[in-house]
Amino acid sequence: MSISDIEKELTDSLADEIRKTIDFNLMCDIMVKLRGFVVVEIDYSPDKKWIDVMEWVDAIVTGEYKEHNGTWLFEKAEDATMFRLRWL
Repeated sequence: MSISDIEKELTDSLADEIRKTIDFNLMCDIMVKLRGFVVVEIDYSPDKKWIDVMEWVDAIVTGEYKEHNGTWLFEKAEDATMFRLRWL
């Protein structure tokens, strides 16, 4: 693999991640405005690992939810409140 191939692969990967983030943020805006969803942002750390948070959410949250890079979207306000109390 040449340097230009590696640069292209990295550029493509970064562009794809930017697209996913933009799409997720647009979806959040729409879901909040039209369906009353709640957005909560979290910073992951060694004591707050993504997998631990996801397992907790899977076990506790009763409504619909989505996550992207630490931005959580919850259908139910009470789920968002429980999430904040536990993880923030």
